[in-house]
Amino acid sequence: MLKVKNSKAIYTLSKKSYKSNHKRNLTAVLAIILTTILFTTLFTVGMGIIKSIEYNTMRMSGGMAHGSFKYLSDEQVQLISKNSLLKKVGLSKLCGYISDERLIKRPIELNFKNNIDLELSFIKLSGGTMPSAGDDIVLDTVTLDMLNIEHKVSQKITLETDFGDRTQNITYNLCGWYESDPAFMSSIGLVSKAFADEYLKDRGQNYNKDNDMEGSTTINFMLKSDSDIEKNALRIINESGYSIDEADQNYINYGINWAYLTTSVDGSIKTSLALIAALLLIMFTGYLIIYNIFQISVIKDIRFYGLLKTIGTTGKQIRRILISQALRMCAVGVPIGLALGFIVGALILPLVTAQMYGKMSYLSYNPIIFIGSAFFAVATVFISCYKPAKSASKITPVEAVKITGLRNSSLKKYKHSANGSKLHKMAFSNLGRNKKSTVTAVLSMSLSFLIMNTVFCLSNSLDLDKYVSQFIDCDFQLAHASYFNDDYINEETPVSDSFVNSLKSKQGFLEGGGIYTDYSKQIQTKYNGTLTNSWGSTITFDENNAIGTAIYAMDDFALYNLNIVSGEYNGSEFLTGNYLLLGCLSDDFNNVNLSSLPFKAGDKVTLTEVTNVYSNADSDNYSLSYNYEYNGKEKEYTIMGIYTLCYTNTARAYGDMVTFAMPINEFINWDTSPKMMTYLANGKKGCNEQLELFLKQYTTQTEPTMNYNSKETYKAEFISMKNMLITIGTTLSTIIGLIGLLNFINSISTSIIARQQEFAMIKSIGMTKKQLQKMLIFEGVYYALLTSGFSLFLGITVSFTIVKAIVKGMWFLSLDLTLLPIFLSCFILIIFAVLIPTIIYNANSNKSIVEQLRMAE
Repeated sequence: MLKVKNSKAIYTLSKKSYKSNHKRNLTAVLAIILTTILFTTLFTVGMGIIKSIEYNTMRMSGGMAHGSFKYLSDEQVQLISKNSLLKKVGLSKLCGYISDERLIKRPIELNFKNNIDLELSFIKLSGGTMPSAGDDIVLDTVTLDMLNIEHKVSQKITLETDFGDRTQNITYNLCGWYESDPAFMSSIGLVSKAFADEYLKDRGQNYNKDNDMEGSTTINFMLKSDSDIEKNALRIINESGYSIDEADQNYINYGINWAYLTTSVDGSIKTSLALIAALLLIMFTGYLIIYNIFQISVIKDIRFYGLLKTIGTTGKQIRRILISQALRMCAVGVPIGLALGFIVGALILPLVTAQMYGKMSYLSYNPIIFIGSAFFAVATVFISCYKPAKSASKITPVEAVKITGLRNSSLKKYKHSANGSKLHKMAFSNLGRNKKSTVTAVLSMSLSFLIMNTVFCLSNSLDLDKYVSQFIDCDFQLAHASYFNDDYINEETPVSDSFVNSLKSKQGFLEGGGIYTDYSKQIQTKYNGTLTNSWGSTITFDENNAIGTAIYAMDDFALYNLNIVSGEYNGSEFLTGNYLLLGCLSDDFNNVNLSSLPFKAGDKVTLTEVTNVYSNADSDNYSLSYNYEYNGKEKEYTIMGIYTLCYTNTARAYGDMVTFAMPINEFINWDTSPKMMTYLANGKKGCNEQLELFLKQYTTQTEPTMNYNSKETYKAEFISMKNMLITIGTTLSTIIGLIGLLNFINSISTSIIARQQEFAMIKSIGMTKKQLQKMLIFEGVYYALLTSGFSLFLGITVSFTIVKAIVKGMWFLSLDLTLLPIFLSCFILIIFAVLIPTIIYNANSNKSIVEQLRMAE
């Protein structure tokens, strides 16, 4: 076969054909831009979320190190640091804690760190220098502000310092400061090596035997890759001659930074599946319109391709013409889509990350965002134009002359009807003449309506009461600051009477009650049998070994505030002091497993007081056991009911195997001077904002060691989360909706342009322009009605399957289905269905009937 150099001719044909299709090109380019925007937005937000999660989690975990080896002696540090697998070695020596009461809301750990560890811990000096002398210290800005100390070097600060075995008042010299990270509720105070040598001489060198952490060193390390972090950490331990067996005297305690997503296989798989699903959805959405545009374009220009066939153009060359045109469109649409998509993603990302721990967004500029988005956008265009290009390449010249853009069967079917000429009947029949185009247009519009409706269903299902009640079950909770830091110490940190009385004196106060406990009293529950604790260990109990028990005494308000899940609470009987309420844990959905409890409602239990505890330590096996003496108070009670433990009715620690609630008048028999752990309160209707302002001011200015929690705090978080979901969902569904609307406009306009001969013929036999417009409006309305019906069907199906399953799997959702967004969208679509055909027809009907018939010939 003779090969002819015709590439230039094919290129010229493609270029001329491209320039002659301005409207098609504009529609296709817009579709490519919107599709690319969707891909780029997804990649930008996806990469941003991954980086933001890692960055925020690093901040929450204390640094960017891949992992750490903890509580090391100086000898162990020297040996492990030499391992060739380590890329960076940060050293941090624990030197104690600041126990000053002025900083009770801001726990401070004293460390000596080398420069690498400072980098890994995100600590960078804002002013001054690093510590060098024994009394030098670097503090963060929040700590200095709490101490009312100016950010200025050479200031003297006297602070109570806890070294584990003693506390000591030390006057420090402020040599520098660094900016506080808002993600941290605690701080690091930096001291010098001279400080560690002076105050912690020979400490922390044998943690496995004496559990003395102060003076020990932690290696925070970076590997050459973040893959297989744990595997490499274990290899380093083994190669250094140490063990991960806690019973071994060469045991090394290690930790892996959970900030790195590569350490979570399940999370990576779920993220990947979600990303693949989103990519496929966007590709399908873009495919619907771009395919339709090229399909209609091929039908419109089919005679042109037939003529090319008559002069010897091959099918392969025709495909090249169409693909060349697609590449031209991509060259215009993809760069614009990449830029706009990145901007949209950058705007959406902070809304998403605002709901994360740390709340800071990390906008990634990784080239993968643009390469991946461009690849998928171009791939979508090529997939979309493949079938139309194939159809054009296979058409014969004879067939090309016959094609009108409408599907004809080999056997024509004639309708015999008395009213078939009615405009609405003719319009409905026209929809079926190109079923593929009709289905594509309806499907693309329905998809955007479905996504919008799903988003609004999920946002409506966000349950404020469920969300807030997970954290607080009253309007306000008052306590010492240490309580909210999960560090409640009974005698030292009770909620102050002055704080409680100040709240009670406010006009908006309605009711309240206290909860008391006493860690200094050891009360246990007699039991014969075995139980499994929360760590999975089985423990046998008998007359010499009772169950460790937590007792919470409660005022009436706190008792009535409990969620009773078994039995019934009778206030008057309970106050006799002969009854207890048994606490149990619940999951996020407030489900409880009563069968896991050692007792049930109605059982008799005996509480006994521990009078002496002594230990049996086996230094050879590094084990410790305890023996108890029970010679104190003992009393039998009846369990009236079972209630759920939560943040407001516990010390926020669930280490005890049994927890009981009793009235305060009964608890006095066990502890004559109980201290109030926390105080729960409700405000009068409409007064919570006023009380919130008072509590904030009081805990800031009057008693800084006191703190509070409130429903309003969690309500604000809830509203922020809901707004984020609506904003993101509306943005994405609007883009998809624009694609659907573009497809609708393209289908209508192309149909009108392709049927000019048909319109001229029916006008020549008496149909008026007004009747023709009315028929086209009917066609548009039918499109809208078909879309509405299909959207409602999809909306109902997805709502009762996918949405229902999502709601069932999330504790803060309650199913609240709505079809309002679909109805509103359909109403708007019907308006467009009336306007668009009229506008397009008027723009293409400015020629006479004779001219239109001649053009068709």
